[in-house]
Amino acid sequence: MNRADLASQRLSLYRGNLGGAWNKALAAAYPVLRQLVGGEFFGGLARAYGKAYASQSGDLNRFGEHFADFLRSFPHVAQYPCFPDMATLEWACHRAHYAQPSLGSAPVADIIASLAPEQLDAATLTLHPACRLFASEWAVVELWLAHQPEHAAAFPEHIARPNHGLTVRSQWKVGVLPQTPAAYQALSTLQQGATLGSALDAALAVEPGFDFGFHLRQWLEHSVFDSIALAGQSLATS
Repeated sequence: MNRADLASQRLSLYRGNLGGAWNKALAAAYPVLRQLVGGEFFGGLARAYGKAYASQSGDLNRFGEHFADFLRSFPHVAQYPCFPDMATLEWACHRAHYAQPSLGSAPVADIIASLAPEQLDAATLTLHPACRLFASEWAVVELWLAHQPEHAAAFPEHIARPNHGLTVRSQWKVGVLPQTPAAYQALSTLQQGATLGSALDAALAVEPGFDFGFHLRQWLEHSVFDSIALAGQSLATS
């Protein structure tokens, strides 16, 4: 074998290994998208993405950070307008897995139970780093849940339906909690640093019959809140 052939062989081997690494990294972060398009087409997406978005980190867990942006401009998936939002949701789940754990010891739920109504109304709550809000004009949350083996969720009959969700990590298992528009608004208001009373008002403006107790229990059960404070004084971190 001459030098040109040897160099060509080495280059082919390198490119093949690189493409395989791209495929493996993206498949780990976007398993639902891979199921939706099939393994062969997903491999092609991985190669096209890898060429368009060169990795800026030695950590392949961060390789797919711009996949949603790539899908928005990739002509071969233009007929599937929900794909970029699915990628956004799956990346939020992927990052939730690697989010730092809380370092505190006092559970937020215990502090909330000890507060008087006026204190609770004035309290501020911080979302856990693994918890990220998600909104889409497509039924992406329903579609994601339908692909989870532990859920009995049916595939959405209509994909053109707004969905809201929240990524969570309970007992180190990442999941997505569907949220009503009012619940989403409440959490979004809290995320902006407003009080729990203001968040409740924001939710009631969207849905006058908003069941605050039900949603608060659900959020606490899934460790949505990282800390609670009252008048600028930290009360707990869970």
